[in-house]
Amino acid sequence: DEHSDEYRTEGDVQRLMDEFMQKYNNNIPEPLTEETAESSDDYLELAYEAESYKDAKKYAKEALVRDPYNFDAESLLIDLNVNDATKLVREYAKAVGRATEHMREEGYFEDDCVGSFWGILETRPYMRLRANYVRWLIACGMIGEAKGECVELLRLCEGDNLGMRYVLMHIYVYFEDEEGALALHKQFGSYDETEMLFPLSVLYYKKSDYTKARQYLRKLNGENKDLKKFLKLITGESDRGFDGFELEGGYRPGTIEELMLEIRDNDFLFMTMDSYIEWALQQVKRFK
Repeated sequence: DEHSDEYRTEGDVQRLMDEFMQKYNNNIPEPLTEETAESSDDYLELAYEAESYKDAKKYAKEALVRDPYNFDAESLLIDLNVNDATKLVREYAKAVGRATEHMREEGYFEDDCVGSFWGILETRPYMRLRANYVRWLIACGMIGEAKGECVELLRLCEGDNLGMRYVLMHIYVYFEDEEGALALHKQFGSYDETEMLFPLSVLYYKKSDYTKARQYLRKLNGENKDLKKFLKLITGESDRGFDGFELEGGYRPGTIEELMLEIRDNDFLFMTMDSYIEWALQQVKRFK
């Protein structure tokens, strides 16, 4: 566009193309190696790509040396150093405390920032650190603590770029908090999403309101064409197992893979809901 007035002949075009390619080739960065790494983020990338635990740990440590507030590196180092879930929670709690103090000192907890986290690039590693903390709290059965973290993360990031609303919805259902669940669903547009409809159906089943439980299940059935197939699989009614369903690398919304992720990622809720699953299958069979 800058040189459009120079497009007089094919030779002019070729000259500009050659000039562009020369500049492009001269600016291709060297492959990232330990010798070319300079910044904290460079060493973090090396840690993620490392083929051995030893190298990953070495690079993560160097990333923190170069930037003590690289919260992604700190999170990775915690995961690499600790293999006990309770200790992981304790280490994450300390890391979140230090990180929060630093973010407050940097002014990110001022009114003009709160609510806009993630939109501010510098807050993203902090948000990821706290999201990882939530997952380990849940893994340890500390659901009440996880609830408080989710509420705070949604206060900091009203757009919820990390999807914490879905975690919080399942926590509300776990505690049979109808008011909190409905308010959260309304807060995010009352959309008919699997991650909202499925737990809301479970909520009303737990409260013995089978009419509302069935209503949300019917909505879910309308959104996900594989619901009946999934319920048959999970109850053992179908002879086919889960082999062949690949969950790594994403999934297609509205399919059985989405339902599998729903159960897997929220097993703290569904692990005691076998009776609901059996009931849901019988309801879905009647839907037209």
